[in-house]
Formats: sequence, C-alpha cells, structure tokens
Amino acid sequence: MSDPNFPPQQYPNPSQSQRAQYDQPRQQVYQQPQYAQPQANPYVTGQQYAQTPQYGQPQYQQPQYAQYQYGQQPYANPQPADTGSFGWAVLGFFFPIVGLILFLIWKTEKPVSAKQAGMGALISVIVSVVLWLIVFMFALAAGSAAVY
Repeated sequence: MSDPNFPPQQYPNPSQSQRAQYDQPRQQVYQQPQYAQPQANPYVTGQQYAQTPQYGQPQYQQPQYAQYQYGQQPYANPQPADTGSFGWAVLGFFFPIVGLILFLIWKTEKPVSAKQAGMGALISVIVSVVLWLIVFMFALAAGSAAVY
C-alpha cells in the first residue's frame, strides 16, 4: 500500500550489512572537553556585577508609605456634623419620652442635638403641667360658682 504523501524512495530499505551494523554494540570514544581558564569569584574579590540592561520598561519602585508611631492612628473616622436641628426639639416636644431617651444617648456623642431633643421634651412636660393647672383652676371656679 503506498501513500502519496510518503513516497517509498525517501525511505530506503536497509541492506543486510547495515542491519548487522546496528545489531552490534558500538564503542563510543569520549573526548575530554576543553575548558577555559577559571574566572575569579566576584564575591571574594569585591567585583560588582554589571548593571542589568534596561529593555525599555521602567523598573518598579516601591511607594513610600508614612511611618506612624505605635498607637498613633493614621486615619480618623470623621464624625457626622452635630448641627442641633430644630427638628429634634419638635420631636422631643410631641414625644417627650423619645426626646428624653435621645438626650441620654447623645449627651456625649452629639451634645448639641441632645440638648435640642432634651429641651423639646422639657418644654413639652412644662407646657403639659401648666395646661393641667389651668384646666384644674377653671374646674374649681366653675364648681364653686354653681348654685344648689
């Protein structure tokens, strides 16, 4: 069977003499390699290696970071601004218990907003007491003026 890609003339048939040559062990002749004169060790003699060539790319340099003392914080988390909005006073006025709770929670973190919420709760309590006193006085006046 012949293959058109591999014509038989490229692969000659080995003769009997060549086969006998391959069957016998062949002795190899080794030659001593020729070495050059040994060079001096650059670490012993103090020689420095040549600088590596630059191939058009810049060398990477480590960025310089600031060194901080032990315990010093490099970044302080910014606290939101304590504006003391009038809305906290209105909330404390209509819901005095909420205003009192906000005052107790925020008195160290947000002193201005805590003061607004506490003042709203305090004004709400004072206004409630005054209104109850006025209602009680009208009730006494109306009861004493009644005719039997």
